[in-house]
Amino acid sequence: MKKCLLLAPLFALLLQGCGVTMTQYEPNFDNVQRLKQTPPLQPVSQANVTAASGQGSLMVRANPISSPNGSIPEHVQAAITQELKLAGLLNPQAPRRLDVLLVKNDLTAGVGSGNGTLAARFTLLKDNAVVFDATKEVSSVWSSSFFGPIAIPNAANAYNPLVRDLLKSLYSDPLFIKALK
Repeated sequence: MKKCLLLAPLFALLLQGCGVTMTQYEPNFDNVQRLKQTPPLQPVSQANVTAASGQGSLMVRANPISSPNGSIPEHVQAAITQELKLAGLLNPQAPRRLDVLLVKNDLTAGVGSGNGTLAARFTLLKDNAVVFDATKEVSSVWSSSFFGPIAIPNAANAYNPLVRDLLKSLYSDPLFIKALK
């Protein structure tokens, strides 16, 4: 019985792990090209990302997943800002502003597979009038593990592809492109 009690904390550690910092988002070439292919688009002054209640952080198996940018909304904001800048669509004096609200932000790491969902409401304003308003959602599934030290980093590594796919969904929306013209 005593041996079982001694093994319980070790077993718990194997299942869990520790907090992980995800990698920096790298701008996606296809996303940037998608924006560049439909000129002339008008620039935005900024992208401002916030999170709905309970959606501003990530936990996987009770371990925090953090961003090198600080918070998760700042991580998504940096991604959007980088891609808009590379596409030549960022100008601080522009009359358009993109407000983003993270409405679903979830990563799980099961024993055999992990899954994640990222959803955001995108509102493009021109001189404080709404010209585009839509919610986009993306999901992903990846290989996971029984062991936390493998499963948790795998989940953290799956977040940037979710961000990339969410932005691709936005940039592919003809109504968003029309609102930028």
